Amino acid sequence: MLQKTVKSLIEKSFKLYRKTPKQLLAAVLFVIIVVFLVLYLRGTDFEQLRDIRINWYWMGWSVLVALIFRYLMVVIWRVILRALGAPRLPSFRLMTDIYAKSWLARYIPGTVPWIAGKIVMAASYGISKSRLTVSSLLEAGMQVASAVVVSLVLIGFSPRISSIPLVLRVLLVAASAAGLVVLSPPIFNRLLTLAHKLFRKGDPHVELKINGSAVWRSFSWFVLATFINGAACFLLIHALVPSLPGNLFLYVVGAFALAGAIGMATPLLPSGIGVRDGALLVLLSAVFPRDIALAVTVISRVWQIAADLIFFAIAWSVRKLWPAEQPN
Repeated sequence: MLQKTVKSLIEKSFKLYRKTPKQLLAAVLFVIIVVFLVLYLRGTDFEQLRDIRINWYWMGWSVLVALIFRYLMVVIWRVILRALGAPRLPSFRLMTDIYAKSWLARYIPGTVPWIAGKIVMAASYGISKSRLTVSSLLEAGMQVASAVVVSLVLIGFSPRISSIPLVLRVLLVAASAAGLVVLSPPIFNRLLTLAHKLFRKGDPHVELKINGSAVWRSFSWFVLATFINGAACFLLIHALVPSLPGNLFLYVVGAFALAGAIGMATPLLPSGIGVRDGALLVLLSAVFPRDIALAVTVISRVWQIAADLIFFAIAWSVRKLWPAEQPN
């Protein structure tokens, strides 16, 4: 039932995109995103930030590294599409513009707007909808799997793990093990075949199947992306806590990776709101006083939105200044 609903939403979205004036569709999407961004921020306890002093030099560096992470996500998307046999891809600046728009759709409840947004917009430029669907599902799964695997290595064996609730430790190990199993080509290709039968009523073409090299290459890219995003988060904390010791770097990377993965895996909540913040607060409280951990959790939410909006603004500006391909 769920698969049929997702398929129906994607197909209807594509038809709507083809028939509706692009300016009107963009305006409606923009309004929806703004509404949910406002709702997202309304849940932020800004009182926790009243006594925080921010070092804007390090804050600027944290935003810069966060932007590098977002551009790397576009690179990974292209890597996955090429691994799936896409014969020709649009220019990098065009795909960045598409990705930046769909990335903001993460704030709309559920994962469908984010996935459907990329499929609908990119399909207009000649990329197979099947490849786009598979690449989006693979990307989402890889993000979660790589994050939990990195978390297991960086947090699971940390001496600070004793202060983290047992249930969270068990979930961490279980999620990491499940991620590694799903990443094996035989299992992934079986899931891919099942998904293709549900969406397309038949076996997928051979070029849509993943080999071991493609799986581990994309997984390696996501591990790199996890560390880059973790570095941005470490710089964010450094902007709030000048005395932050460097030996906490790996723990911070693992904490933000795990909290982000939990947020992504949580359905029906915009960008994992609440669940992601709660997990992050627990993990940071293991190494920081609770008031500092709470302040970092709150401000990281605002910081994340700011980085997403800057990413979108840069991608949109570049697209306007140097027009690329036109949709078919």
